[in-house]
Amino acid sequence: MHMLGSSALLWACAALLSQTALAVPALYYSEHVGGEPMPSEFRRFQHTYQKNIRASLGTQGCTNKNIAVRKSWDALDDVTRTDYLRAVNCLAARPPLMNTTLAPGAVNRLDDFTYIHINQTNIIHESGYLLPWHRLFLWQMEKALRDECGYKGYLPYWDAPRFSEDQTKSKVFDGSMTSFGGNGAPVPHGPRKVILPGLVIKNFTLPKPAGTGGGCVTDGPFKNFTISLGPVAKEVIDPANKYGYEPNHRCLSRDFFNGASKGVLNWANATTIVASKTIKELRNNIEDLWHLHSHTFVGSEAADPFSTPNDPVFYLLHAQIDRFWAIWQGQDLQDRTYAIDGNRTFLGIALDYAPNVPRSLATIEDPMHLALGWQPKTKEGMPMTYGGRCYIYE
Repeated sequence: MHMLGSSALLWACAALLSQTALAVPALYYSEHVGGEPMPSEFRRFQHTYQKNIRASLGTQGCTNKNIAVRKSWDALDDVTRTDYLRAVNCLAARPPLMNTTLAPGAVNRLDDFTYIHINQTNIIHESGYLLPWHRLFLWQMEKALRDECGYKGYLPYWDAPRFSEDQTKSKVFDGSMTSFGGNGAPVPHGPRKVILPGLVIKNFTLPKPAGTGGGCVTDGPFKNFTISLGPVAKEVIDPANKYGYEPNHRCLSRDFFNGASKGVLNWANATTIVASKTIKELRNNIEDLWHLHSHTFVGSEAADPFSTPNDPVFYLLHAQIDRFWAIWQGQDLQDRTYAIDGNRTFLGIALDYAPNVPRSLATIEDPMHLALGWQPKTKEGMPMTYGGRCYIYE
């Protein structure tokens, strides 16, 4: 059995005025509620990014007057949080737009997103596509929330380093009706090794530590939430349902593993990421210091590299990763916006349906496959303020 350690795998592994665009090109930091404050070094990188982004804007297209501001969930007011959660449940109540013969278990609009993430997992993780693919994926979700369900704000992010010692102190996981709910109910279980299907290396496994939950989420707005696709990464893969596309109605479960957050999802590692000198260093730092650990902390559905979007907190988790990349790009927009590093498949490993295709490097001209048949070139997923995107992180 081939096993992937925590530093090697990075799989995978969205009402009212609080998130409206700034009308003037002011730079400011809205103090978040509670937790460990942003240190001056990280703040310096963020300030440079915001300054350079705003200086790059013109008077047409994406401007200082219409740029969307993405904020930490902890910085939102309860009205905006409630509106976001309402919109997520709205998408969960709408029928899928995809061809459901591809995934008979797809029952709602959220499953359109989960399906394509499952379908592309072995291409968009531990590869050159991780960052640009997920940037466009998040943007598609943000548009669906706003255009289809009337959400007035923009995609927030999970400000994990503020609460790395106890994520339940965050407004993301405090269990209130304006959070994403807390841990799953405690269910006795031990650590496992799950198989990642679809690679030419058979029985390639990912270790999954045992957390303090494992059962259904019992509080917050998703305590009665049901999901249908997946799981995919399992101890035994059923060849007849290899990618979990068949219906499998169940609750949303979580399994908080504090060892993946304490001393890990902290400001020191966040600063190391945005201070990376090259795109290769950035990608390695995101993979080794953050991506896998953030999924592992949430656990259960969120820790399945394939069907992880089943947990609605996925979009906040990846917005934080997109924020890190944005801050890094914003230190030097000219040289960093289109910088790319990585292979075309997961760790450069051939896929089982194309076992003889040699390892090769991703390029910005490569097409990517996103929801509902959209096939943008990789370079379309790299800028934040043109090509249809217009947002800044605060």
